Amino acid sequence: MLAFSSCDEFLDVNQNPNSPTEAPIAQVMTNATVNTGFRNGSDLHRFTSLIMQQFSGQNSLGTQTREYERYLIQPSDLNNLYNSFYADALPDLEYIINNSAQSPHYTGIARILKAYTYSQIVDVWGDVPFSEALKGTANVAPKLDDDATIYPELIKMLNAGIADLKQTSSVLSPGNNETIYGGDRTKWEKFANTLKLRLFLKYSEKEPAFAKAQMDALIASGGPFMASNSDNFQMSFVDAQSSQNSIHQFEISRPSTFFPNKFLVDLMNSRNDPRRATYFTPFPYTTNTATANYVGAKAGDDQSIRYSRMHTYLRGNLKTPLTPVASGADAGAIVANAANNAAYTGAAPIRMLTFAEYNFIRAEHALRFGAGVAAAVPFYEAGIRASMADAGVSAAADAYILANPLLTATNPLQRIIQEKYVANYGVALEPWNDWRRTGFPNISPVPTPLANVDYIPRSLYYPEAETNSNPNITQKPDMKVRVFWDTRQ
Repeated sequence: MLAFSSCDEFLDVNQNPNSPTEAPIAQVMTNATVNTGFRNGSDLHRFTSLIMQQFSGQNSLGTQTREYERYLIQPSDLNNLYNSFYADALPDLEYIINNSAQSPHYTGIARILKAYTYSQIVDVWGDVPFSEALKGTANVAPKLDDDATIYPELIKMLNAGIADLKQTSSVLSPGNNETIYGGDRTKWEKFANTLKLRLFLKYSEKEPAFAKAQMDALIASGGPFMASNSDNFQMSFVDAQSSQNSIHQFEISRPSTFFPNKFLVDLMNSRNDPRRATYFTPFPYTTNTATANYVGAKAGDDQSIRYSRMHTYLRGNLKTPLTPVASGADAGAIVANAANNAAYTGAAPIRMLTFAEYNFIRAEHALRFGAGVAAAVPFYEAGIRASMADAGVSAAADAYILANPLLTATNPLQRIIQEKYVANYGVALEPWNDWRRTGFPNISPVPTPLANVDYIPRSLYYPEAETNSNPNITQKPDMKVRVFWDTRQ
């Protein structure tokens, strides 16, 4: 596994916040928010985007991404991801909560981030340590909790976090040391409420009546919820060595192992999607978007670089022009060399929950539990507009919506989830959650014998280090084991 040292370098602090004997909570908050951004652009993103055919590990067999794409994900591959949650993120957040009794604005953010972090852990593994976790040396072998019992606790955690943020008195309050919203408590409250909608929607197949009741009540409360792209839950990065986003850094360190997938590219090609201009580089490369051609890779392709690559949406703006291969078999291809990598700022944000997704959540809620497809249309269109604006192609939104209406779609739910899938390009985990929950987008498993198994994973193995050291964690028989909300047949 690739372990970036960049997060520590990005922080540039003298104390180690992961051993916070005397660490000031302001410094630990910085560590917690920066780690959240890096984690969502690192292993978690690669595992889930390869499973969901947003990316392809097109390269010779044996490379990390190629193996993940064909579902060869070993328990040892999960050690770093698990540690990023249980050894890094959660201890920092627990430290803030336990050492900020007079500073509820700190504990509020920490509780909200803790709930978000645990929601990801549950969605990856299902049953995980919760009630006995984070006890340090007092309990080095925590039991697994039933994942169905954890989600309700996360809602309580979010409510407690919101209540803390609303306190008028706080000895200390986060500012720019909190690197997601810069200490803006209203934005954190909007995120927490939007996250609750995301969590309640997970019950849509398992307990639809519960999902409807909870979402109806939350929406009726008035939130507040995300209201524009400025409310996006995302981590910003800068154009400086070791401070660029982790998706961009992976392209530099592992060139030509992570290409946009044919499934996603073809889906967008079929709709002449204007977001392609910032999502992907054309192949052959051209700066004329009117004539650009976009080509995705897929598992089983011969080793090649004759594909589109991720572009400014995930890597940041161009500082200098890209230079394609001039001649030969690879003419027109963009090589991930030093010059082309340096052309990008690397300052694109890592997006984790966006205003576009909020609107697609509301569209699905209206379709499933409200007045039907007509009620879903305004949210569907708002989700597309938000995504187009985030991709820098707002002017094309009207024509795209006109060509891809929801009202006359044969399967409105499929159309909503497909658009959510495109909008969530670069968002870790959530496209996989949507597929497990709804069956959309309708990806097909990588065929055997190329694939290691004949199914798309429904959860990941427990990490080898944990099953070896914790007698209370027994390895899963396979990756068919489902999280509690995944009841779709």
